[in-house]
Amino acid sequence: MKKTFPSLILILILFPLIFSSSCKGSIFVQPPEIYIIMNDEFTNGNTSKKITIINNNQYNINTTWYLEHPNPISWMRPNRTYILNLSWVDVKPKWHIVPPNGTAAFYIHLNIPEKDELLDQHWETWITFKLDKSQFNGDTFTHERAIRVYIDTPKKETTTNNTPDYDPLYFILAATITTILLITIIFFHKKKK
Repeated sequence: MKKTFPSLILILILFPLIFSSSCKGSIFVQPPEIYIIMNDEFTNGNTSKKITIINNNQYNINTTWYLEHPNPISWMRPNRTYILNLSWVDVKPKWHIVPPNGTAAFYIHLNIPEKDELLDQHWETWITFKLDKSQFNGDTFTHERAIRVYIDTPKKETTTNNTPDYDPLYFILAATITTILLITIIFFHKKKK
């Protein structure tokens, strides 16, 4: 029994190392999180935020995507809320076939209405990629990978109006004209007496 136990431990340690070479293939979706921050105005159209799918396998991967709210809600990041309408976010292209040892790029597009009530929002949505491997014998397997997308709309304008409601030059000009008129009236009034 004493000799069996060390041998068993050695086999358990070596087993993953020996057979790990047969599991080289993998699929990566990068980056895991994307921030879209709108500073002064709403961003509409292509945000230039890129998602890359990397296929390190020896077969094609058919890639499609869908949008969803964080599920379960407890997985949502603090100080984030659901985007009010998932149709405001789009990813292009709709699908892509990623060749063996190849990559594919997807871009996030936005179409958020420019409304005051949508200012200063901090949303989180998930873009989930469905990765299907199709083989010639009809067997398929599917993986799903989600990335978090954080969308911050422009902040509400806090206008503190420190400028006067009038232009100082107009005030000086008006004061000068009024003074000249008063002096003229007083001068002509005294001359009549």
